[in-house]
Amino acid sequence: RELFCRSVLQLPIPSLSRPRQLRAMSGLIVTRDGGAPAERVPPKSVHVDVDVVERIARHRLAQTFVNSSPSYVEATYVFPLLEGAAISALRVVFSDGREISGEVRERSTAEAAFKDATSRGLRAAMLREESGDVFRTSIGNLAPGEEVEVKLEYCLELPVSDKIVRLTIPSHVAPRYCPDDGLTVGEAGGQAAIVGYSSSAPGAAFTARVEVDMAGGVNSIESPLQDLVVTRDAAESGKIFAEVQCSGLQCDIVLAIFPRELFRPVVTREVHIARGTEALMLSFVPRFDAVPQRIEAVFLLDCSGSMGGQRIEQAKRATQIFLRSLPTDCFFNIVLFGSTYKTLYSSGSVAYSQASLQKATDYVDRISANLGGTNILEPLSSILPQPPVSGTQRQIFLLTDGQVSNQQAIIDLVRAHRCRVFSIGIGSGVSTALVNGVARASRASAAFVQDREGLEAVCIDMLRKASSRSVADVTVSWPVVPALRSQTRLQPMLAGEGFSAFTLFPHSPLPEGAVVKVTGDLGTRRLEFEVPVPPSWSAVDSGSEAILHHMFARRLLAEMQEADPPTMSPSDAVQLSVAYSVLCAHTAFVAMDRHGTEMPTGVVKASDLAALRGLFTWPMGSRHGAKMPTGLAPCRDPYSAWGGRNPFLLMRAAGTRNSLEGQCSNIDDLVAKTTMLRSISTEFRVVSRPADGSHLPSVAGVRSAIVEGALGMLRRVARVAAALPFIPVSLRASLGGGHSTRAATVAVGALPQQERQQQQQQAHGSVTDPEIGREAASPLAAMASASGQQPCGRAAVAIGTGGESVSKLARLEALLRLADFDGSFKHSPELRALIGLDVTWTSAWAQEQWGGVVASQVLVTAVVLAHLTREFAGDRATWDLVASKSREWLRSQENLWRGSGIDSVDVLLEVAAARSAQPPQ
Repeated sequence: RELFCRSVLQLPIPSLSRPRQLRAMSGLIVTRDGGAPAERVPPKSVHVDVDVVERIARHRLAQTFVNSSPSYVEATYVFPLLEGAAISALRVVFSDGREISGEVRERSTAEAAFKDATSRGLRAAMLREESGDVFRTSIGNLAPGEEVEVKLEYCLELPVSDKIVRLTIPSHVAPRYCPDDGLTVGEAGGQAAIVGYSSSAPGAAFTARVEVDMAGGVNSIESPLQDLVVTRDAAESGKIFAEVQCSGLQCDIVLAIFPRELFRPVVTREVHIARGTEALMLSFVPRFDAVPQRIEAVFLLDCSGSMGGQRIEQAKRATQIFLRSLPTDCFFNIVLFGSTYKTLYSSGSVAYSQASLQKATDYVDRISANLGGTNILEPLSSILPQPPVSGTQRQIFLLTDGQVSNQQAIIDLVRAHRCRVFSIGIGSGVSTALVNGVARASRASAAFVQDREGLEAVCIDMLRKASSRSVADVTVSWPVVPALRSQTRLQPMLAGEGFSAFTLFPHSPLPEGAVVKVTGDLGTRRLEFEVPVPPSWSAVDSGSEAILHHMFARRLLAEMQEADPPTMSPSDAVQLSVAYSVLCAHTAFVAMDRHGTEMPTGVVKASDLAALRGLFTWPMGSRHGAKMPTGLAPCRDPYSAWGGRNPFLLMRAAGTRNSLEGQCSNIDDLVAKTTMLRSISTEFRVVSRPADGSHLPSVAGVRSAIVEGALGMLRRVARVAAALPFIPVSLRASLGGGHSTRAATVAVGALPQQERQQQQQQAHGSVTDPEIGREAASPLAAMASASGQQPCGRAAVAIGTGGESVSKLARLEALLRLADFDGSFKHSPELRALIGLDVTWTSAWAQEQWGGVVASQVLVTAVVLAHLTREFAGDRATWDLVASKSREWLRSQENLWRGSGIDSVDVLLEVAAARSAQPPQ
């Protein structure tokens, strides 16, 4: 009846609306044709084995799913990998022990082969790249109750930052916000929409086993999020193992590997016996004194709804320390973005001073995640074309959870301008393709932080890199070989960040004593060194074992397609991808069981059957009896209600509407007869054929037949609708101009403005306060609330009274907030509460040491530096830049304190540390 009423009144019909693009989800998805919602089948388990050798990590990923449907299904699952991963193998193992392996083919060819195999009832699988960090695997013809294990192999380089090697195993694909010009889904009118990715599988076991082998040894392996079981190989001191177990796929697995020494320059060789090629990899972590540069720092901070809660508080705390770590001669500005964007200084960046720092501090304290969606393109389009402040180099610091659909447009925009964009991704599910892509396109750096990790040290590391020049004119000279050689483009070289380069050539003996020579320009001097090529190499026979070959091909594919203009055509990319069995955007892995058996004849795919079920669902009010069963009951003659004639054929025949009207004398007859369609057997068998012997139309065509036939007739009896006494109560809201909640497939752009905003608010957080101008109760209230402690800071009630306990990180952040823009510290009630320092104490020191008055600001600054060194030595990366400014300020004031045995800043700090070791009561 709802179908009838919606047709007559021309309201949206959920099951018959034009289908939108299938939304990607994390996990197995039963594909339903015709726009019916996809049914997610979460993985039963996910396990990853990772072998880490130096900075190369080889992953073996296994995801297990079970088809709980009573029918054969075609299923799809979407999963994340880190951007830059070189996928080299696909295998699918079925519950009967049969295994099919994939091979790389041109994408349309692979899709055609997969479609042909599944249409013949054969088991098949296909793996495609949706974006740089999202992949989709389709699995055909899974039997009822069948368990399937999908195995992937991929390798990638691990990032290095602050002397830590970071290994991340992503768990799920987060929602992607589509702005007005989004490129992923075709929304009506270009309105904003949310791509509905699923983010959890609560019952799934998520486990990993990691083996790390480094020549210099490993001090430890830690995780900021999970509990680890760590063991060492007694026979090989360089090896260490870690195991982790999680329940559910809400959070990525993150491991921090602490090597005993940073990676010295090394060349690794690999020979592919079957192909007769050799790949070389140069890898090291640069260490040099970078040349500082004057900067204009622009903070681009994500304030969309998805940043709500802990993320925005995390970002605010980091931004406050970031502000106090800026160089004293810089210019800066803060830009907040969501669906729109706001700037602290609308006229552009301003000089860094105590006044501008205080204004920025108050501004950041009032920030909320209240700006709707995540439109990064608009603020970047406004910032990048503007010239930087004279005499400075603009450096943009992008902090986001990276959940957008138009990432390629953002990357292209950044590439078109000579401005480094240092990108930081927050949280599980962040788009590594966006964050890495923006940094790579601007020749900057990228980093990632999970929701419960400290963000401060990462931000300070980014600022340190941005305040220094990268090595210019880097060249890598490989050994001379007689045959043609190909090499990857050189990435930017930044101090403390891993650097690598690849080359590949036909294998031939290299000259004795061969070396790889690296040169570059540091501005004040030349960088130049040589790395010997080892005489031995690793020989591989299997394509899946050729790790360096895969990484070379993946790097080359990415570089040539990212070039402007691209230096590689799609056909060239396909040839390279197929030759080295590495997936790219123009190819796909396809696996087929050529010796399998077909599905039972006469059985329609569950996806088609599901679409038919979704077509006839009737909401039954209490006055119309009990709810009809949702299952399909067996029926000996499903066409008996239609006079023994097949209604599908009636609708397909000429004069469809007249024939259909002739079978129904009134509305109740129509409802009764269409209801009979719901009693078709669960095994929808062919029970009749037309006289010419042709097959019945496919179920996929039934929907269009009913639309063309039944709805056409129903709309001609619209006059009956006004007199109908049984219009369901659920439609009364629709009659008033609204939309039933059942109309799930209506495009967001078709909704009224207010309702569309409400939907977006539900997806991205509240936007009830679009302005950030409300007064904060306390500048540090949000930070203290997040840590569950008493607020602390310059404008807060002094902590330490009443026995309150404040976490170590909160105390450090509160202390750093007391720094002036030049790195100096002054007496204040907050400082006294934090470290017990008051005017009486510094006055006594000045009298004893110098025999008179010394500026208290000098002594306070020295004591704070001594306190930071003593109490927060493990967090030095967070406060190091503030301390550097403090030391420089003390040097500038040396005429006030030099004498009485103190002739340097180091001695002053030693004395301050000794005197403050026992703070006064």
